[in-house]
Amino acid sequence: MQSFRLLGSFFTAFTIFFTSTLSAAPGSSTLTKKRVLADLDSIHNFFEVKYAPKSWKQEFAQWDLDQSVEEAKNKVESHPAPSLKECQVIIRDFFNSTRDYHVGIRFFSTESATLPFMVKSAQGRYFVCFVDRDQLSKKDFPFDEGDEILIFDRRPIHDVIHELRLQEYGNNTLETDQALAEYALTYRRGELGQIVPTGKVEITGLKKGKNKTQTVTLTWNYTPEKIRDFSKLGLKTDVHTAFQMGDMEKDLNSLLSRSQFFQKFMVASLWDKTYVGGFTELHKHSLGARTSFVPCLGKKIWHTNADDIFDAYIFETAGGKKMGYIRLPHYMGDDEELNEFGTIMNLFQKKTDALVIDQVNNPGGSVFYLYALAATLTDKPLSTPKHHIAMTQEEVYVAHLLLPYLEQVTNDETARLVLGETLGSYPVDYQFVMLMKQFCHFLIDQWDEGKLYSDPTFLFGVDEVQPHPKYKYTKPILLLINSLDFSGGDFFPAILQDNKRATILGTRTAGAGGYVLGTEFPNHSGIKGFVMTGSLAERIDKRPIENLGVRPDIQYDLLVVDLQEDYKKYVQTILETLESLTKGR
Repeated sequence: MQSFRLLGSFFTAFTIFFTSTLSAAPGSSTLTKKRVLADLDSIHNFFEVKYAPKSWKQEFAQWDLDQSVEEAKNKVESHPAPSLKECQVIIRDFFNSTRDYHVGIRFFSTESATLPFMVKSAQGRYFVCFVDRDQLSKKDFPFDEGDEILIFDRRPIHDVIHELRLQEYGNNTLETDQALAEYALTYRRGELGQIVPTGKVEITGLKKGKNKTQTVTLTWNYTPEKIRDFSKLGLKTDVHTAFQMGDMEKDLNSLLSRSQFFQKFMVASLWDKTYVGGFTELHKHSLGARTSFVPCLGKKIWHTNADDIFDAYIFETAGGKKMGYIRLPHYMGDDEELNEFGTIMNLFQKKTDALVIDQVNNPGGSVFYLYALAATLTDKPLSTPKHHIAMTQEEVYVAHLLLPYLEQVTNDETARLVLGETLGSYPVDYQFVMLMKQFCHFLIDQWDEGKLYSDPTFLFGVDEVQPHPKYKYTKPILLLINSLDFSGGDFFPAILQDNKRATILGTRTAGAGGYVLGTEFPNHSGIKGFVMTGSLAERIDKRPIENLGVRPDIQYDLLVVDLQEDYKKYVQTILETLESLTKGR
């Protein structure tokens, strides 16, 4: 049984082709407004039906769906002659108003602009953290990693990033919004509804150890918009209609592959696995990169190969202890990834005194894969978060279709015949199927009771992650987190922290607390599709993960010395913590 790596579309039993005939005069703002207002009504309905955290957002952020949509519509209506781009910014701002990193929208747009370097802040100052020398020579850009940037586009860089943070990301988790704005400083995308700059930009910086500033001028690598603005079209468009009923396949494999019921992804709305930003390839500060900015922690005595899935090694400390390190770039994986990870855990169990798991800049992924990884790190069951689910007929329909298959299961062997050896790399057995049956009955009962927002329940009934039958690591774990850990990057540390299975070091995670639903619909607002949160998860103490994230056991904010001297103090803190965790072992 294969797992599903991409966000699916809503489960569909039929295909709809719509009919309309429209005539748009050149520069017609009336038609643009009409279409955008209608699309906002459609978005309103989607959120009304499927957005699980509505009540929590009202409590936490005083956010009201009806009011927020009305405000967006008023902005469109009050504009005398809005361009489509201006309307898209209004729509984007509505999505940002939810203060939810799972909620995001993408537009059909080819426009983008990049500068091939990145900055990162520490103690209120901004430093170059990466330069793509394939695109930017030393002559054109004399600044290296660790050099400070003072002025960007003739303004203090702090002011520019502060403005970007408020305009592009709203007002969610401060640390995460700040990090995202630092990303956006040198990379803007029209598909995210961002305002894309062109032309030249002056940058003033200070070389490390120097007292004299230098100013250089770069040109944005600009890709223009190739899709003409709908508000400026002068062509008559005829779209003919048909309404067709698709053949409903009752085969289980089709059911598994077509429904979001099984595709419980927990991933940041702004990320996809192939995204490399404005650079030639993924680098150590990219979201989901195989190798992170965390430097080597000691003398390596074993390591994986460059073509292996995971960056992992065993290193020796100054005191002679042997420690393991493994990088978890994201939670998009399947059996192959799980087996390599588990094999490394078995090796670490024999050869190391403790383990560092590096999940900084982790955008999230599949809940089944996340559970499977956690299963290799314990010899005791690990409690999982519960979820409130936004209910529609889809969940009930799929539950009814699934139950006859589950009723055939009588033992581990028949469980694997029905569902396969694994589901998203999580081991399938008789107990797993029994829990799934309970989950299906729960959904049906909740619907029958008239609940459109379910009582808290465990996803697929999995109340505990059981120890993996083949792979096991039981020694102390230090988990590294930061503000660019989203969704699955919130849930993994939440599970380990709630079960006291790891010590967590770094800064608070983003706080994207549920699984993601994706959808698309015919529109003239240029909307490619959007995602929203379909559940609201709560931890063992009943606190939601949404907005609150996971706070570390040991708070560590990066310092200037870290950005200028290869994370010197950060590494020292990691090693001191490892020594404390292994004291007496």
